[in-house]
Amino acid sequence: MLEGVMTKSTHFRMKNLSEDAYPLTWQVLRSGVETGVAPGVVAGLWSKKEPDCFFIAALGNRCVLPAAMPMLPDTVFDLSSVSKVFGTATLAAMLVERKWIDWDTEIGSFFQQYLRSGIRVRHLLGHTAGFSAWEPFWQKMRHVLSVERIERVPVEERQRAMRDVVLNLKLLGRPGEHCVYSDISFLILGFVLEEVTQMPLDRAVKTMLWDSMGIEGAFYKRVTKSVNEDTLDVAAATENCPWRGGVLQGQVHDDNCWAMGGYGGHAGAFASAREILHFSKRLMMGFLTKETLNAMWSRIPEPPGCERTLGWDTPSGSDSATGRSFSPSSVGHLGFTGTSLWIDPGAEIAVVLLTNRVHPSRDNMKIKGFRPRFHDALRDDLARNIGN
Repeated sequence: MLEGVMTKSTHFRMKNLSEDAYPLTWQVLRSGVETGVAPGVVAGLWSKKEPDCFFIAALGNRCVLPAAMPMLPDTVFDLSSVSKVFGTATLAAMLVERKWIDWDTEIGSFFQQYLRSGIRVRHLLGHTAGFSAWEPFWQKMRHVLSVERIERVPVEERQRAMRDVVLNLKLLGRPGEHCVYSDISFLILGFVLEEVTQMPLDRAVKTMLWDSMGIEGAFYKRVTKSVNEDTLDVAAATENCPWRGGVLQGQVHDDNCWAMGGYGGHAGAFASAREILHFSKRLMMGFLTKETLNAMWSRIPEPPGCERTLGWDTPSGSDSATGRSFSPSSVGHLGFTGTSLWIDPGAEIAVVLLTNRVHPSRDNMKIKGFRPRFHDALRDDLARNIGN
């Protein structure tokens, strides 16, 4: 179905990740749908060996409630925390390259009366600022705004309320002492980037990053309506959420991101496999200078044992999501909704795995074992294809 399809905005071809060429990959993907890892899946590959081609496979359903809708190669996904690299971290690197900020810029310089000294941009990117992993800010927001239907409050007011709540948090430790993966760090980074660009984060990412890369199909979707009024059929459904009014399909899944209006430094981006592969290609083909890319993709030396870079994750441990075949220099990110992106600079490939594993419930945790099986199968197929 995809063979020879050209997009309007960029010069590349979308091709089928065919079962003939990738039999092990298809076996794992089909098994994942059949065993309930997720109702549906889209897998994508870009290789520098064929730089103008994106290889994509889609199977299963993008929605099963209230009615089944088939998964398509161009299905749009709520990227969840993959937004951190697809948007926030890469925009920060762009601004460092332009010398608008520095990796060591102190964040206190952006916020009047901010009392947490010593936190730098690199601490936020590397999850070493000293914040906790997560807080249920959406509950505090409902209290602060004194409303039941928070989506009816203007987005600008919700963003200001979230900023006030987050910037008054206490630290759990001194900056640079510990590495704790933290949505809070990226929430604050998003606020920093807004101060630097003098734009709302969703517009800054689109105009400064995605438009510059030639990415047209990615977006943040501001939440101004109830779930039943705000369905997007082209999107993969996420959770059936009774307290928000039903199945989320095209409305951001992350509760804190929803409360603040649909976009934040930690989550909120929507995209298809095509856009994410194009993003990866541009990074690997010189969108940023080698110096900036190396700084962003090198593991953080302090504190010892930190397995992250400035914004990105790396393969770690015996149960890494990348399986056994990605090099130690690989970088990527996972998303709670069942999404992931991994780039192996040595092999010059990017691999996207997009699922709706939280549909209809977030209690489905089968994705953890599925990701390494998928990546191992794909790399085995790639090795066999190269050998042939």
